[in-house]
Order: sequence, then C-alpha cells, then structure tokens
Amino acid sequence: MTPSNRATILELAPVGDIALLFCCLGLSYVATVHQPVFDVLNSLETHYPIQVFSSTFVLALGWHVALRVNGLYRGGRRRESLRETLKVGWACSFCALLSLVWLWLIGSGSMRNSVDLVVVAVLFGIMSFAAILTTRLISRAMIQTFRARGRNRRHILIVGTNRRANSFVRELAGHPEWGYCVQGFVDDQWWSKQTADSHLGALVGGLDSVPELLRTLPVDEVIVALPLASFYQQIAGIISSCRDHGIAVRFLGTFFDREDSKETAFLHGTISTITLHDESWNAWAFMIKRVADVMICVLLLVTLAPLFLMIALLIKLTSPGPVFFRQTRMGHGKRPFEILKFRTMVQNAERLMAQVEHLNETQGPTFKLKNDPRITPAGKFLRKTSLDEIPQLINVVVGEMSLVGPRPLPLRDYEGFSQDWHRRRFSVKPGITCLWQIMGRSSIGFDEWMALDMRYIDQWSVWLDIKILFQTIPAVFRGSGAV
Repeated sequence: MTPSNRATILELAPVGDIALLFCCLGLSYVATVHQPVFDVLNSLETHYPIQVFSSTFVLALGWHVALRVNGLYRGGRRRESLRETLKVGWACSFCALLSLVWLWLIGSGSMRNSVDLVVVAVLFGIMSFAAILTTRLISRAMIQTFRARGRNRRHILIVGTNRRANSFVRELAGHPEWGYCVQGFVDDQWWSKQTADSHLGALVGGLDSVPELLRTLPVDEVIVALPLASFYQQIAGIISSCRDHGIAVRFLGTFFDREDSKETAFLHGTISTITLHDESWNAWAFMIKRVADVMICVLLLVTLAPLFLMIALLIKLTSPGPVFFRQTRMGHGKRPFEILKFRTMVQNAERLMAQVEHLNETQGPTFKLKNDPRITPAGKFLRKTSLDEIPQLINVVVGEMSLVGPRPLPLRDYEGFSQDWHRRRFSVKPGITCLWQIMGRSSIGFDEWMALDMRYIDQWSVWLDIKILFQTIPAVFRGSGAV
C-alpha cells in the first residue's frame, strides 16, 4: 500500500532538477555579464511581466520534457553509468538550446545581438550537465550505502522455478545495488536444473503454501514466473492472497507458455513485468505525509522537552527500573521494530504476563486489562493521558512509524491473527494515532478495530490524517477507552 521510497524520489526528482537548472542558468548569466542577480532581473523587459512569466513557465515545461524524453526518470534501482551520462548530456544540450531561445525572447534589444547569450547558453549546458550528473551519482551512492546496510530493500517472493525465473533472479543477483532481496522460490518442484543449481534462493514451499508464506515472511512484492495460460487458477489464488495482505503482484514474461518467449524475455538485460495487483498510495501525498511527520515530531520533541524530563523523573522516583519501555512490535511490511514508550508497568511486567493473561477483557488476539496489577500508580496516570506515547515521536522521526496509521501490535498479538485480511494493516506504516484511537480505543471490539484500519487504508488522504490528528486531542482529554 505505502509506495516505496523509490516512487517518492522519482516524483520529487523533476521538481529538484528544474530548480537546479534555474540556479545553473542564473549562475551562468551572472558569470558571463558580471552583474549582480538583482541587476539581471532588472534587465528583463518589465513592461510585459505576463509575457515574461509565461515564457519562463514554457521554458520550465520544455526542460521537463527534455529530461523526461531522455529517460532520466525511468526507474531508480537499475542504471548503467555510461548510458545515463549520455542521456544527461543529450538532455542538457536540449535544455541549453531552449534557454538560448528564452534568453533571446526576454532579453533587451542590445542583448539579442550579443554573443553573450550564446556564451551563457553554452556555460549553462556545461554547468547543468555537471550538476545533474553529480546529484545523480551522489544520490545513487547514498542509496547504495543504505541498501548495503539493509535499509530500503525490497523483499520479493518468486513463484515459479522455470528458466524465466532463473534469468530474473540471476539478473538481480548481479546487481545488489538495486536493493532487492529474494526470499525464496515457490513451486511444487524445481522445474529448471539451472534454477536449482544457481543457489540464489531456496525452494520455500509449493504453490499451495503462498498464503502461509505471506503470513510468516516479510514480502513487499510477489513475482509470478508461471505461464499464465497453464496456471490461471493458481495465479488467481495468489493474487487473492496478496490482495488480503496488501502486497503487490507482478507477472514476469509473456502470457503464453512458449519456450522462445522465456528465452527472449531478458536478452537485453531488462526486467519486464506486468502489474497484476498494486494499491500504492499517491507518491506526492505520501511525500507530504512523511515531511509533515518529521517536521511536526521534531517541533513536538523540542516543545515537549521539559515535560519529557518531568515524566522521566516521575518514573524514576516512583518505581525502580528504566524510564523507557522497549518492545518489539510488528511494523510496515511485517518487519519487526523496537517501539519506545514511557514505562508504565513494573520492571518485570513482560515476565508476569502469564499470570494475568487469563484476565484478558478483549476478544481476539490482543490483550487489554483495565485494572492490570502490573501498572504503577504513575503509569496509570500516563496511560490515562496518553503521555506514555510521547517517546514514539522518535520512532516517527527515524521512519519506523508515522503520526497517523494503524497502531503497532506486539508480536504476541500478531501471531494470534486468524484472518489474512487483518494482516493488510501491515501494508502501511504503523502510527501513534488512528481511527481506533479517536473512536473509543479499548472499548471497541477487535474485528471493528481491524475494520477501522482497513477503512483508513482504503480512504487515506492527507486531509484524513489532518482530521484524525485534530480529533485525537479531545479524545485524549476524554480518556475514553484508555487502559
């Protein structure tokens, strides 16, 4: 559901490139005519501001077309350095030509006849080429560093063990910088000896085991390498299971079981897939959500620092043990992470769980107990006011959580899930607050809670997040459903 970071970066890249090109154009003009920036702006025809604005907008649009036509925004995981350098060179040449025409149109009469315009255009072409290529090389190096450390990796499950699947996985193995991690192959047997001998992934189960694998493995995408004509029913079942979990499904190769199709699928070293199911959020809106998360959380951490310190002192003075409670929770893509909260229970609360588990007051796999004997007096106040959640702002800043999203559940609760559609909540980042939080919290049954999470995922928008955030404040003061 949540789009990958790659999609967000691809959406932001054109805006950054246009801004970079305008900077290069301004610098090249100033370096040529030796005038301050404000004098350059005054040199434009001020009698026709609408025409100047319109021509500038057309120039930006022309730059964008030149960059896009030359393939600078096609994918982010796979790039060939020489080919990309040539593409950037051609794109910047077209941009320089467009800039020359623009300068001639908006320049004064004296400037239209000056060779300085040609010098500006040439210098702009050189500067823009260096700037765009450098930013891409730096970005790629940073992304590869993150992926080498296990960050921003896409976990994929390959359905099929034929030669088509073998070609696909071999290509991925040859380019670890793309950031893909193969979780294994799914098939009733090894249909290709080459695939079995490649040791690029284990046979983790048969075709009927896909639902169980999706429950237990972190999987971002399922790649189907089976011939569609021969395995239509099985593929339909796989798509249905992936839809329950909110996982994308892509089909590899052609729609027909022909040997020549299998061999020509990757002759040119490209990965070609057909998307059978994908419910990714809009990348622009997701980017806004992430930026807002970081900005708001940093502001709150600074503003609430005195309160943060007071709560820490309260905990230390009223009960022995650490200030923070750390627990492994299930996060986005079924990836575990460590959540931070102010400690509200006695120090050995986790070990005492077996003694109170039979007192559970909720249905389903979750555990809620209003008068839990493990809660300290200070902890009861912190829970009632939701102040124990403040440290989760740190989880949001580092990218493990969001301000708004389904509440992260302990591994114990996740292991008790009985319906696959419940697991679809892990297709987005968990949040500090959500619809469940503002509509009653623990007073809501488990199935209704899960239904609210599905409603949030299906109807998500930036505006919905804003409404939930504002409605969280009175819900916290009411303390309804808090345990």
